[in-house]
Amino acid sequence: MPEGRRVDGVYEFGDFRLLAAQRRLMARADGRSIELTPKALDTLHFLVQHPGELLDKSTVMAAVWPNVVVEENNLNQVVSALRRALGDGSGGRRFIVTVPGRGYQFVAPVREVRDEAVSARPAVPAAQAPISDQKSIAVLPFASLSSDPEKDYFGDGIAEELIHLLARVPGLKVPARTSSFAYKGRNVDVRQIARELGVGMLLEGSVRSSGDNIRVTAQLVDAESGYHLWSQTFDRQFADVFRLQDELAGAIVHKLGPNLGGSSQPLLQDNPPTRNVEAYRLYLQAGTVFFSGGLTADRLERVGVLLERSIVLDPDFARAHALRGLNLEILAQLGVRSASAFDEAMQEAERALALDPQLAAAYTLQATLQAAQAKWLEADASFRRAIALDPSEPTVQMTYSVYGLAPTGRQCVAIAHARRAFDLAPGAAGAAMTLAGAHGLAGDDEKMAEYLQVVSDLGAPPQAPVPIFYAEIARRAGRNAEAAELVKQVLPQVVRDAGGDEVVRLVYRAFGDSASRASAVAALRALYAGMDPHIAEGWPMAILTLEWHALLGAIDEAYDIARRLVGQLQRTGRLTTINLPPVWLPELAAFRRDARFQEFVAGLNLMKYWKANGPPDGYLLEHGRLVERPGGPAPS
Repeated sequence: MPEGRRVDGVYEFGDFRLLAAQRRLMARADGRSIELTPKALDTLHFLVQHPGELLDKSTVMAAVWPNVVVEENNLNQVVSALRRALGDGSGGRRFIVTVPGRGYQFVAPVREVRDEAVSARPAVPAAQAPISDQKSIAVLPFASLSSDPEKDYFGDGIAEELIHLLARVPGLKVPARTSSFAYKGRNVDVRQIARELGVGMLLEGSVRSSGDNIRVTAQLVDAESGYHLWSQTFDRQFADVFRLQDELAGAIVHKLGPNLGGSSQPLLQDNPPTRNVEAYRLYLQAGTVFFSGGLTADRLERVGVLLERSIVLDPDFARAHALRGLNLEILAQLGVRSASAFDEAMQEAERALALDPQLAAAYTLQATLQAAQAKWLEADASFRRAIALDPSEPTVQMTYSVYGLAPTGRQCVAIAHARRAFDLAPGAAGAAMTLAGAHGLAGDDEKMAEYLQVVSDLGAPPQAPVPIFYAEIARRAGRNAEAAELVKQVLPQVVRDAGGDEVVRLVYRAFGDSASRASAVAALRALYAGMDPHIAEGWPMAILTLEWHALLGAIDEAYDIARRLVGQLQRTGRLTTINLPPVWLPELAAFRRDARFQEFVAGLNLMKYWKANGPPDGYLLEHGRLVERPGGPAPS
């Protein structure tokens, strides 16, 4: 923001109040929060600081995206989102007016209210700083101060185990690992982290190790003031790691005792995750490798080796079995391991649950594998069990949205769970990407673009499926050449080598030129016929080619691919569930209206699921058949 402007003001305009320091927009009448993305909040803040001024787009972009080169379309999307949130229509009349060729003007009167609570707060020494009355704490990854980078895993392990322990304390809200670890390696003020996670306190710390000796320093931070409320250092040997974690948790809960109704003792680890310290060390190393980088074949194979060694040392280590199962599933999805790895993954999920029936991660893995087997009712039950066991874990919500709900056509519910994941982990790019995809499947390009911008703002690499999401936005807007270039980024190399780039160019050109559709369909049919079955039936080629044929009006060819997917299920006992959601796109209505659609969904075992849970959005079940709902979709 420009020098000299306060960032802690409260701005009132129309029916709204913007609390800049809290990064929150409210309705003045009832105090209701208005949902906005981080960049939308930044843009609104800048506009209300300059009421009545005509601001050219480059000025606004420089303020909102400092030191970053972005396209003008990013700002257009953010302004559109603001107008929707403010109820100002697409062109703006009451608040944000576009002056063609020049920029934007915030035309509503703005009253800046002095935030007495912030500006008048006296400086309080750390020892005297009051503890927030919120019964909530986020545990951040502990920084590693060791010279050996191979020991970085221990800081993550300490934080993860403290999350497990503190989450068992009655009355204490503790965000899950996915939520708090999203800020690892990012220079974000602890007060902002606390606001985004909705907590009153944060726990941060550091770990230094030398041989088997470890020193752990922990600090409790008040979220509102940023003051350190408590700090303590523990010197132990790694062999005493579980006792150390108990002591740390006990000290924290003792400090929070007044907030928790006088309770001073947590439910401690009378039953630690494993009794074998070396098995635990290997598990922590595997977890850090798995969660802290891209899921490449080399990294996943390394994770597998570490977990196998851990399980050899303790065959009853449930968490190690669950993570090994997830690792195997992804290796199989990438084609690094054969399809038998899916069976091994299911065995690991079942083994983990036999050892620990309360392990939500194992239920999530089991549910994903059941969905791939088209066992939709079983998958739904497993997802619901995982959510019941760990309602604060955003990964469960994301996975349910992508694997359990989107393939069955229940997009309204899929969006709700994706939204829940994003609320739990606003700093996690995966949560924003899941929400973007859920809105895209419902045909809401503006919402999809908003959350794709959040993904970009969080610094996530433009990996699949992000280019496909952007390609859908471009195609719907008629920017077909741009869409083709985006899709090329996700084509398997063997497809590109076989002339895939040129076929994609022909297909997207034909979307805007009906005269060239016949030649595009012929080229696409030839390309698909020559694909290796593993590529043709896998993600993304199966669903992309089905969608392209349907959009080109080649419904017979689209159903040839649909029958191939059903045949894959019948032949192998599984399918790629992420191939299915796009059949519910609004543009594929003609594909769904074809009489063969009933046979297709029956072959995917969906009818029994719909009878139990309700039909897909926009449909009714009548005499065992899907019938379009008069008037369009109704909320699930």
